[in-house]
Amino acid sequence: MKHLLTLCIGFFMLLSCNNKPSQSAAIATDEPEVNEDTLFRVIDLANNLKPCSDSLLLSDIVEDVEYVKLETADNGLVGAMNRGYVSDSAIFYSSSGNTTPPPHIFMFDRFTGKFIRTIGKSGQGPGEMHWPIGVVARDSLVYISSTYRNELFVHKIKNGEFVKCIPLNKPHTAAENYYIVNNRIIHFPFYDVWDGKYLMCDMSIQDFDGNIIQKQTPDVDYTGFDDRNRPNTGFAVAWAYKNHPNVYSFFTDTIYAAFDDTIRPRYFLSLGKYKRPLQLKVSAEWKNYIIFHRFWETKDCLLGSFGLEQKAWFFRYDKKSKEIKTWKQDAEGLKASFPIPPAYEWIIGSAAGIINDIDGCSDHLRKMDYISENQFAICITQDNRDEIRKIVSESTNVKFPEKRQQLLELIDSMGPDDNPILAIYKLKD
Repeated sequence: MKHLLTLCIGFFMLLSCNNKPSQSAAIATDEPEVNEDTLFRVIDLANNLKPCSDSLLLSDIVEDVEYVKLETADNGLVGAMNRGYVSDSAIFYSSSGNTTPPPHIFMFDRFTGKFIRTIGKSGQGPGEMHWPIGVVARDSLVYISSTYRNELFVHKIKNGEFVKCIPLNKPHTAAENYYIVNNRIIHFPFYDVWDGKYLMCDMSIQDFDGNIIQKQTPDVDYTGFDDRNRPNTGFAVAWAYKNHPNVYSFFTDTIYAAFDDTIRPRYFLSLGKYKRPLQLKVSAEWKNYIIFHRFWETKDCLLGSFGLEQKAWFFRYDKKSKEIKTWKQDAEGLKASFPIPPAYEWIIGSAAGIINDIDGCSDHLRKMDYISENQFAICITQDNRDEIRKIVSESTNVKFPEKRQQLLELIDSMGPDDNPILAIYKLKD
């Protein structure tokens, strides 16, 4: 796989020297057919950072929206909503809830928003966890990751009963992003072993017994790395498309996807001089390099957001025409109750984001977190409801005016202590 990636990158460089458009190259495979989603594509981002005049519209990637108002219950008061997942029947959220002892996962009815129960127990005993990081539901089970534990805690959705723990081959940190596909766990450790050096890992496929099936390990020169001078990789930028988990590798600027028990490269993002050096630490210099935040994908395009030179950028790659469009937006810096050190002033706090021509609701695209393989959500809370109501009420030319009105009515119905409203957006395809 490493040799294949090297060949593909070399092929791209040859094309660039000849000033010819990038061409798609098919990944070699033993399968009788290679569908479009397994093709390897080169995206020359460095030479296409020319903001276009077209509008950046949410309808380009979203086909529908629905709303669920989460019921406010004595033992189901949601605090800060951290990570969520929406299954066919239920909504799950990890949160810093207000109950004692603190619950780990809140569970609500998928359609009515009625509070059902909390899942998980706090502690250090069998089946108990410290604090939830992520949640994924599959069939009749819910899988929860926790801080300080390299395990997934499995519970029954029906009654919240603890079933077992699944070991994760991921030491030192909890799994923030992971997927459950066909009795496999796909997660993104970045590094997995400390033995005098860091062994980097972009994506890992393992079974429920903790055995590694395959992992993508970038070819990195570890010379000079030690515990005080290790690469600062940040968090995994991961998503799923057609139930295939994808991850962007900071090391190789390649997007990899898991197809059954095989990891394949799908995209190479050519960043040129905007590629952050591997050993560059957190500092003001980060503003000079592309730092990716999110990716969204449909049948027609790959859409990504990133920061560069303290601006918020978006790019759209058209899979058919191979056209690359980019947008640049002014951005606010990181806000906090304490002075921000100069080394962190490069961090983008918020930006205008995508124009929401679906229903007018907006809380900036960078805050739209995935809640399943083809859906993301905006959480309307006590903290942002007035701002969002103003944005929605002033919006025009939306594709679903009746849903815009429904959203306004739901916001007006929120009491001072009510749980959030979820605006759930379905991606195209």
